[in-house]
Amino acid sequence: MSMMPTTHRSHRMRQYRTMLVLGAVVVAVYLAWLARGAMFPFYLGLAISYLLLPVVNFVQRLIPPIGFLKRIRRTLAVLLVYVAIAGVITVVAMTVGSAIVTQVLELSDNLPGYVDDIKEEYDYWVQRYENDVPADVQETIESNVDAISAMIGTASQTILTTTFGTLRRFLGFMTGLILLPLWVFYVLKDQQKAMSFFYRLWPANLQDDVREVVHIVDRILAAYIRGQLFLGFVVGGVTYAGLWFLDVEYAVPLALLAGLFEMVPIIGPWISFIAAAIVVLATHPEQIWAVAILFLAIQQLENTLLVPKIQGDAVDMNPAVIMVLLVVGGALFGFLGIIVIVPVAAIVRDVFLYAYRRLSEEAELPETPV
Repeated sequence: MSMMPTTHRSHRMRQYRTMLVLGAVVVAVYLAWLARGAMFPFYLGLAISYLLLPVVNFVQRLIPPIGFLKRIRRTLAVLLVYVAIAGVITVVAMTVGSAIVTQVLELSDNLPGYVDDIKEEYDYWVQRYENDVPADVQETIESNVDAISAMIGTASQTILTTTFGTLRRFLGFMTGLILLPLWVFYVLKDQQKAMSFFYRLWPANLQDDVREVVHIVDRILAAYIRGQLFLGFVVGGVTYAGLWFLDVEYAVPLALLAGLFEMVPIIGPWISFIAAAIVVLATHPEQIWAVAILFLAIQQLENTLLVPKIQGDAVDMNPAVIMVLLVVGGALFGFLGIIVIVPVAAIVRDVFLYAYRRLSEEAELPETPV
């Protein structure tokens, strides 16, 4: 008889412990959301860590756990991966890197002159427009252009405010970028210890379930990040092929810019197109329509085929569902919602299915015989 109250009290303590840990996780996620602008470098660091973690684990398994090496296996594995990355960057810089840097420097040096040339061309066509287009048609066109410009300006201001905000946030952002390599090093080095500590916070009867949920989150995020990087490589490669075929100057840096900004939803493709348009208008303005059609075709291919397909394969989700999620994410949470809605939806789906299956198993367990 005396064991019943003790058992009940132990069960209540496990419940309180679970609620406490859940509350701490919710608070941490909420604070990360509030500080999302300044925290962007660390989110980038997490993405890099997801990509490097399997490599570090593989290198660690290659190091024999004997003697002194046993204590420094993890640190040594991270250092070896860092050295390998530095070596790859050095080789690339010594082979094709010099040509890329040369084109980038030439483009940056010539860009002010290109802008001046475009301004002169713009002034010429504005004069033609004012002289040749009827006044009522001009009024209609200008009212529509003003409305579109206001929409673009509001959207750009919202994105910049969300990302950087005040000067204090901007300084935090830049500090985070400077500390990023060191932060990633410690994340990779202490990842196993941190996860072991996190699992021990939960009651023993829930630790296996928590491990499974973490595995679900890890699997989906890693696949999604790899998919986004692959998308950037594909768009950058296709852009370079198209610009090379059209004989556009500075095709390499423009393609690199397109691949990089491909991972920035909505405004990213526009930024890369504007950069290409400035170069084309200043060097070979007769090619502007061909370049515009090229970028439009790439974006249509990306939006209708690549993004739904690549993201769908990464998170095992139908492309039609991906399209709906992108619209819903943008409507509910704006720019950031478009970025996170797909992996978050996949995580919620798989965690729900796992919890449903576990609860069903518990319900089907036979009663303990008396």
